[in-house]
Amino acid sequence: MTPRGRAALAAVAIVAALVTARAGFARWLMADGIGASQRPLAAGPTVESSARPRPPARGPLRVVVLDGLGREDAGLPALDRLCARGVDLAIDVGFPTKSLPVQAVLWTGLTARQLGLGPSNAARPTPPGALPAAVPGARAVVEAWGVIARSVGFATVEPAPAADWAAPEAVASEVAAWRGAFVERARAAVASAAPLVLVHVLGIDRAAHERGPGSAAHRAAIADADRALAGWLAAAPTASWLVLADHGHRAGGGHGDAEASVRIVRGCAWPRPPGADARGAVHLVDVAAHLREVAGVPPHPGAVGRRLAAAMAAPDPGATIGRPSRMALSLAAATLALALAGALRLAGRRRLVLVAPWLGLGVAVALTGPPSLSLRAPMAVALAGLASVGLALAWTRGDRASRRAIALLIVGSIGAAAWVAELPQALVTGTPAARPFSTAWFELVAGVGAGGLLAVAAAGVLSPGTAGALSAHPDRPGRARRPASGRS
Repeated sequence: MTPRGRAALAAVAIVAALVTARAGFARWLMADGIGASQRPLAAGPTVESSARPRPPARGPLRVVVLDGLGREDAGLPALDRLCARGVDLAIDVGFPTKSLPVQAVLWTGLTARQLGLGPSNAARPTPPGALPAAVPGARAVVEAWGVIARSVGFATVEPAPAADWAAPEAVASEVAAWRGAFVERARAAVASAAPLVLVHVLGIDRAAHERGPGSAAHRAAIADADRALAGWLAAAPTASWLVLADHGHRAGGGHGDAEASVRIVRGCAWPRPPGADARGAVHLVDVAAHLREVAGVPPHPGAVGRRLAAAMAAPDPGATIGRPSRMALSLAAATLALALAGALRLAGRRRLVLVAPWLGLGVAVALTGPPSLSLRAPMAVALAGLASVGLALAWTRGDRASRRAIALLIVGSIGAAAWVAELPQALVTGTPAARPFSTAWFELVAGVGAGGLLAVAAAGVLSPGTAGALSAHPDRPGRARRPASGRS
């Protein structure tokens, strides 16, 4: 096989390997893993138990999850009235901002990292110690995605899968019938004698995904949910209530990462817990602790949630959001420095070509916005890397030194991003691979890098030096051997 043929075959192999690796890697990123520890949250003021009695029992417990309701859209008449009577909370739901992991945190009191949950709504076994499983007679009425309520321990869930538009077993006629019956079935459930009822509203989130936040359909879904909430509150005036969102949406739609606009949601609890202010910031694990206290169920071992009054006095912002360790950052810096030093040496006078991968990163961010697991656009990112590196190599006519220098810098950058995202640690420990923000940055760097490596491979195929390699002098690549002079 000719050198050009070998180079072409190598390029095809690189493309196939990148496509295969990305598919498997994406599945791994979304997968669950082994749980990790969570540091204790800041302690609020110490109050004697005689001065701070446990919240009195006020009948059954009712929880309404307004899926996808962003904090900026949560100023609603019925919700405002409940918040004014009780406590108005800014709740940090943690990471990942996906509905099932968020509800798992709410019902266990453990963070998603403690539970080992990745950013996915796939069905899971009920986590040990989930509150619904500990309350006989607990039931859930959901607009759709019944798999979430079942996964967090509700034994009785309406509707059946055939009437759930998100279920594989969905039947169109039954889905339509449930759409008209949901609000009334939820009202009947909250008015019942069941000790614990969950109502999960999905219309807001669905409209945001399908039509976009702020669209007419989205605003209509929010108004419909608030009207339904008013009826549900009236149906159980003596119950203990918690109404909250599980996440918001980015301005352009999407959720999953740890942006404040997605992660910080509005929630309201009534009656107001003893000693609590009228409003304040808390973590979702604090809300989980409140639910267990009202229900009379002991906290989960390992839970770090606090009473709401103490939590509001010591918010501890971002405490449940993991951050890269100093060791990871140091290894990333060392990896990038070594790669850059080697690339500069290889590039020689062509050092300007090393700007190309960084230019690709800038183009990718301009096209897709700041990297986030809430919005992933792998094709656009890879094309940015392909275009920027391809243009740079066209400028240098694809010379070998430039190709090697760019490839080394790309590989080093991907390695550095992997250290920051703590992917090697996840491989070794088995913890979930996804991390807030840093995983999305790794995907960006790796995507741009993949496009850049493809450009390097293509330049190797098209380079004039490759075409002339058949007759090249071994120590002068790309130069044809001079014909013999005839001298002995």
